Amino acid sequence: MSEEIKNNKIMKKIGILLIVTVFLLVVTLILVKFTSVKEALILATSVRPETFTELYFENHLSLPNKVTLFKKNNFKFTIHNLENKDMKYPYEVYIDINGEKKIIYINSVFIKNNEYKTITADFIITIPIQRAEIVVNLINKKQQINFWIEEK
Repeated sequence: MSEEIKNNKIMKKIGILLIVTVFLLVVTLILVKFTSVKEALILATSVRPETFTELYFENHLSLPNKVTLFKKNNFKFTIHNLENKDMKYPYEVYIDINGEKKIIYINSVFIKNNEYKTITADFIITIPIQRAEIVVNLINKKQQINFWIEEK
């Protein structure tokens, strides 16, 4: 009789395991039918590459820091597209004098994925300043770089 009791216990355990497995399978199938759960499962189990844009000055050691009134100055900045898609980047270059923003120019540039564009920005200071900030702003990315200038 003990052999029969052992077999009954084993069969009960197998039955319970089978019921739990079927239950989990049914629940999973029901959940996958709901889009949000399906998307969550896809996000949780797939690897997405990081996307970002690099914005930086070229040759940052040669940025103009002392400027002369009515004399042309320039600097170069680079936008590097690492967004995993082609992008149009609207940007603005402006001077901030004591919190007052004066637009130097607004433009946009199209950059293919994993490519970059170096832009030369020319500017002329036409009003006396003691100290001012030059800002490059990627408008849609809310990303900025800046440097300070003073009048000679």
